Amino acid sequence: MIKYILIIALTFVNNVYASDIINITFLGTGTPRPDINKLGPSILLKYKEHEILFDAGRGITLRLDQINNNYSKIHDIYISHMHFDHIVGLADFWLTSNLWQKKKNTNVYGPGGIKEFCKELKKSYVKDLYYRYDKNSISELNCINHNGIKIYDNTLSITPFKNDHGHVKNSYGFKIKFGNKKIVYSGDTTYSKNVVDNSKNADILIHEIMSVSKKIYDKNKRLRSVASTHTNINQLIKILNIAKPKLTILNHALLFGVKEKFVLSAIKKGYDGNVIFANDLMSIDLGNEINIFNIGKQ
Repeated sequence: MIKYILIIALTFVNNVYASDIINITFLGTGTPRPDINKLGPSILLKYKEHEILFDAGRGITLRLDQINNNYSKIHDIYISHMHFDHIVGLADFWLTSNLWQKKKNTNVYGPGGIKEFCKELKKSYVKDLYYRYDKNSISELNCINHNGIKIYDNTLSITPFKNDHGHVKNSYGFKIKFGNKKIVYSGDTTYSKNVVDNSKNADILIHEIMSVSKKIYDKNKRLRSVASTHTNINQLIKILNIAKPKLTILNHALLFGVKEKFVLSAIKKGYDGNVIFANDLMSIDLGNEINIFNIGKQ
């Protein structure tokens, strides 16, 4: 069942037909902190017959079940970086997809370390896999380092680009283009010129945010260190005023002692564009207009 929330109507010069609509669904919008309402970071993109995941956080199989997706068309997964909250759901996806008798292998595109991670993952579960399934029918993970632009149907392109996640040297965002439409997923990052340059005039910018109350910030040395690797409100305002996306969606929100309402109000003081927070199972169609709705089992 689909519950309507909001439509942001945008006028474009060219015609976009129904077959060219791209859909993204936020399976999880959370952080390393467990939250039943905000599971681990993961975004499902649908375009024509393609279904592609960006990051594989905690609980993605549960969210896929909520939207009646049995994984049969998900053949590519893009990992932004190797922090556990972005990859912990990969094992669950792989093992559960075999339970659903997924026929085709899954490509996992990731930063340095992804091949070693997948190798150890397979070793950890090989006995269970061979106990449950015929070894000749297992759908495998093909783990590949990010190696530039990937094209689907000569119309959809996905380009990984380096961001700036502090101590994480191999951390990426993604630029998704089809026709003259563009969606950018920042990944985890502090202010990054690469993110700004790739986000200019995007139809949708999905960007992380971190905001900490002064009281908590002053008392917590560890949190101050974490904050230096993420994007604060002032940095985000700078990014948005340069990039000028049509719609900004705040994702992976690390909020300590502040509420979403405070963050949106603070952004509004320095930027007058459309900014909203993502929620789990928020789904968006991008075509001649941006349609935003909730999706999933009731």
